[in-house]
Formats: sequence, structure tokens, C-alpha cells
Amino acid sequence: MIPKILNKTRQYFRQFATGTRGSINVEAIIFLPFLLICIVTTIMFYDAYRTDSLGDKATFTIGDMLSRETNYITPDYVDSAKSLMNFLTESTADENTLRVSVVSYDAVADSYNVEWSQVRGPHAAPLALGDLANAHTFLPVMLNGEQLIVVDTYLDYVWPLNVGFDNFTMEARAFTRPRFAPQLVWLDS
Repeated sequence: MIPKILNKTRQYFRQFATGTRGSINVEAIIFLPFLLICIVTTIMFYDAYRTDSLGDKATFTIGDMLSRETNYITPDYVDSAKSLMNFLTESTADENTLRVSVVSYDAVADSYNVEWSQVRGPHAAPLALGDLANAHTFLPVMLNGEQLIVVDTYLDYVWPLNVGFDNFTMEARAFTRPRFAPQLVWLDS
């Protein structure tokens, strides 16, 4: 009796090991969680790169807009530029910061000067002269007396799912020269 049971059990395991019925179901159950994790991670990283791209495009758009301006820049103008940034980056006013600065170059002293700087948002302070101490490393080459518009943007990114990644702030900087006027003048109204 026992040898018969052992024989049948051995035969059953041999059929199970060599059988191919239902193998697709077993493979699907094994790989489905891995596949879902890969898809969700891909979507999350796509969203992060998309948000970074929106921030970069908003920075360049605002810099280009300012470079074409021939009138005075007023607080209302900067507020409107901040509203434009909110729209372009699909974010709220608390999630992003816009800093617009005009920097000039003095060739005799080989130094940069801040003509004016305005900030809208919580992430940054106005650009100060001390911030330009090593400006030769990040500002483009300029002629004596030339002005440069520096647009800095900061955009908070919150991951759509909490899977262990820290939230962070994306930064972008754009340099443009005034196109239709030799300078961009601030008028505090």
C-alpha cells in the first residue's frame, strides 16, 4: 500500500514538473507586481521631468518677454509676470518664486553691479551685490556698461505618491540682453 502511494506521489510530481498547463498564469502572478512598480515609477519620473521642463520654459518665456520691453518695469508688471509663471507651470503662487534682476558690468573694476532686483514668492531674496562675488563663473561675458536681465525661478515639486523620495525645489536661470532698448528701467510706483 505504501509503495503504491509513494509511486503515485512521485508520478504526480513528475507530471507537475514537466507539465506546461497554466505556466502563463504563474509567470503573470510572479511578474505583475514588478511590472506595475516599473510603470508607476516611470510615470512619476516623467511627471518630475515634465514639471522641470515647464519651469525652464516659463523662465525663458519671462526672460524673453522682459528683453523686448521698452517701457518702465513696475511692480504691477512683475506681479503679472508672476501670474504668467503660475499659469505656465500649472502651480500656485506659494509653490513657485520669480526673481527678476538687472545686472550691469563695470570693465574698469572688473565687477558686476545689481541695478535692481524684484522677487515674488517665498523661495528667494532679491539679488544683492554679495551674490555676485563669483559672478564670473555663472554670468556670460559682458561689455563695459552693458546690462543683462537675469530671471531666476524656483518651483516646488511634490511627488504624486509617497514612495520614499524627498520633495524638492527645481531651479532655473535665464540670461537675456535688452533687445529694443539699451536698458531695462525699474519704476517703483
